[in-house]
Amino acid sequence: MRIRGSITGRRSKRVVALLTAALLPASIMTAGTAVAAPVIGKNVLYTTDADFDQGVLQDVNHDAPNNNQLQLNKSTAFFPFVNVAASDRGTMLRIDVNTGAIVGEWWSAPDGRGRNPSRTTVDKFGNTWLSNRNEAEGGKGSVTRIGVTLGGTRTNADGSPNPTGDYLKAPFAYNTCVDRDSDGLIATTRGQSDIRPWTNAGGADNNGGVTTAADECVINYTRVTGTNTRTVAVDANNDLWTGGADLDHEKLNGMTGQPVAGTQINFGCGGYGGLVDQAGTLWSARFGANLLRYVPSTNTGACLDTSHGDYGLGMDPNTGEIWHTNVAGNRVAKLAPNGTVLGAFPHGSANAQGVAVDKNNNVWVAHSLLGPATTVGRLRTDGTYVGNVPLPGGAGPTGVAVDTNGKVWVTNYNTSNVMRIDPNAGPIGGGGFPVGAVDLTVSLGAGAGPYNYSDMTGSVLGEITAPQGTWSVVQDGGVANQTWGTVTWNTEPQGSVPPGTSITVEARTANTEADLASQPFAAVANGTQFTMTGRYIEVRATLKASPNGTSPILSDLRIQTSDRTGVFSCQATVLKIAALISTQANPADVPCVDDHENLATVQLSAGILTVRANALDARTDQTPDNLTATPPAAGDNATSTAQVESTRITSALVTIELGVIHSTASATCAAGPGGLVPQFSGSSHVASLKINGVPVTVGSAPLTIPLVIGSLRLNSTTTTATTVVQQAVVLDTLLTDVVIGEAKANVEATAGNPGGTPCRV
Repeated sequence: MRIRGSITGRRSKRVVALLTAALLPASIMTAGTAVAAPVIGKNVLYTTDADFDQGVLQDVNHDAPNNNQLQLNKSTAFFPFVNVAASDRGTMLRIDVNTGAIVGEWWSAPDGRGRNPSRTTVDKFGNTWLSNRNEAEGGKGSVTRIGVTLGGTRTNADGSPNPTGDYLKAPFAYNTCVDRDSDGLIATTRGQSDIRPWTNAGGADNNGGVTTAADECVINYTRVTGTNTRTVAVDANNDLWTGGADLDHEKLNGMTGQPVAGTQINFGCGGYGGLVDQAGTLWSARFGANLLRYVPSTNTGACLDTSHGDYGLGMDPNTGEIWHTNVAGNRVAKLAPNGTVLGAFPHGSANAQGVAVDKNNNVWVAHSLLGPATTVGRLRTDGTYVGNVPLPGGAGPTGVAVDTNGKVWVTNYNTSNVMRIDPNAGPIGGGGFPVGAVDLTVSLGAGAGPYNYSDMTGSVLGEITAPQGTWSVVQDGGVANQTWGTVTWNTEPQGSVPPGTSITVEARTANTEADLASQPFAAVANGTQFTMTGRYIEVRATLKASPNGTSPILSDLRIQTSDRTGVFSCQATVLKIAALISTQANPADVPCVDDHENLATVQLSAGILTVRANALDARTDQTPDNLTATPPAAGDNATSTAQVESTRITSALVTIELGVIHSTASATCAAGPGGLVPQFSGSSHVASLKINGVPVTVGSAPLTIPLVIGSLRLNSTTTTATTVVQQAVVLDTLLTDVVIGEAKANVEATAGNPGGTPCRV
């Protein structure tokens, strides 16, 4: 039995494809569950542990005793990178936190624009936002977003494998970069110093955009109102708050990367380092009247004086309290979420810049480029000073951040390197805790000048700001332009969305897997028909917890194409005598297609009968013409119509003369039990009838007339569960039969769908 309730306490496992233990930390790898390819199928149900492991789990799990369902994790495993702004070089580098390998380097802005990036922050999808301190032209600053890829194969431009190729080829374990030229490949950096051009030819990207960026992991460049931009902070909705030297702040849409109208604010403070806390409050430091505390939900803000601190900002993942350094004075302040100063504590140096707080109640303080310092201070969240971590070969520590393994990274401006600190190493310090020690040093190359103190690992967002997780999967429909129709979830009783929680499901499609990242996600409703076309569909379910920590439960999810389980068939025949047929629309019958056949006059003979007819016309029609292009809808139908202007049937004993004969039959999708069902109808009309010159009253009602040579049946309708046949005139004789005005409409199940109809998927 599955258990509903609070978020589980163990650390997150994120399942990704094509990744090795060298790329991902052990806390994220799950043995035997990674997959390399999209799931193949037009109708796939995900409900067991193995099913869910075919997708990517980010901060959700199916751990015992809550197997075969997804729920949120209390602790977050964020992406295994540290993203460092090489300020003096005008680039950003991404470093694997496990190996220290530099996996990429990107320009922070187009050629000819101001660069000097100083802050980075990571959004919930692993993308990195950075700000450019040197941009102020036209009264605007700028920010840039760099996407992330995991997995893929290095290739040449033609897609042929090459370990040192300039491109990455799907399948990817994870990808947010955009295949802008639709060549099925992602052009992106191989590592340090492999910086792809961003020419800005003709000033094309001066006012924003990435049209001239050769690296397809550069996904946004946006001009913002905050000049000489520094503040970049992601909120729980994955939107970005920016701020600059002119004290302007505004929000950018996390999907489009564009400014959100009406969000620009200026309270006369802030614009330096910043973060968004778990309540959604923006904290932005230093400029003007010092620290900005802004509450977007009420559009209220206040400037807090330097007793609250004046430089780096960090957040306690356990309490939500804010830690704020003073650049001078050996002081770091602890603030309540409402801005009240709860205390101020020494950290082991005269100066400080960046600060970070880990989930084990440690506060880490970068001792700044002033001096220059060569240590990082460590204290406990109760104010106990533990000691200083020496940085051998490192000077000018400006920023600190906690990685997904709980280790601490420090950027050293004066020595152009970064270092990783193991909190459990080093001598024992105050309070009986180890001081910590450097266990890895990564050189950024000459002239990097990594002046950044910010959420460069994503820990602030992952641990505090966004109590949510995602599960996503890519499904292969097998053919280009496949039409996808429904996503249905939580059909099992274990699925639940308690008050204050939510499950949001989104989808996007493309004809290549690489193109998926360039398409926007669109929300889909549970079990509600939609139309998206493309061979591949990516579905993302986002689970959000309630304020008290309760998790929603995703018990199952099904992704289906809008491929119908059946097709229409149709046929219209004006005249049949024995085995002879004249003027027939859609002779194949299955499937129904639009067809039109006509004939001015015809004479056919069989046995004792001769039939002469004038102005014969047969039509078949299907709506919509292409059943594979749209999902079933009320009114979809197949219709057959047969008409003849006049007919004369002669034999040795009887002459039959008929006026206009019109016959029609249709199968139409209409609302019924459990959804759309086919409804059948048929009708016909005989305008006039003479038998051996004697008029007989007829019309649309069924009528049978006995004759010396047999019988004459008019306006007969035969309906079964799948078929309607309308016959306007049938002459039965012992030797041969004549049928005039026959219309048929059927539904036929497709292979593998017994009982299927074109009205259902």
